[in-house]
Amino acid sequence: MRVPLWFPGAVLIGLSLPLDAQPLASAGVPETSSNLTGYPDPQCTKPQVKLVRPTLWNDQSGSAGNYNARVRKFNKDTDAYSACMHAYIDKANLDVKIIQDKANADLKQITERANASMKVIEDKAARAVIEAKSVAADLNAQIAKVSTGEQRSH
Repeated sequence: MRVPLWFPGAVLIGLSLPLDAQPLASAGVPETSSNLTGYPDPQCTKPQVKLVRPTLWNDQSGSAGNYNARVRKFNKDTDAYSACMHAYIDKANLDVKIIQDKANADLKQITERANASMKVIEDKAARAVIEAKSVAADLNAQIAKVSTGEQRSH
């Protein structure tokens, strides 16, 4: 599942973990639903909108150069936030894929074991049917002999 990104800086995710970090310990198939809440939230620092909020010209907050410096800082913070959120989304998608792959492998193994077990049971049931038919045929043959012998003795 890919998480869509609507516009830079708004839904981008990053991670405080290094990009080459191993998947989280919880990346195995969760054993209980309580483990689902254990996945970390993004630890990305949001840019401060107040840095670029327009001010009244008559306040003494600073020069245009000061404002431009705040805009540059905001843009830098926005880029960092965007990169952080992208990294988080990529990591989350990788962890989801790991969980899906593990679940699929486990399901395949379970299916193979179940099919093998069912085959053994079906084979034994088929042999039991053959044996039961053989016993029934033998009994019928013996009953026929006994019946024939009884009819001759009358």
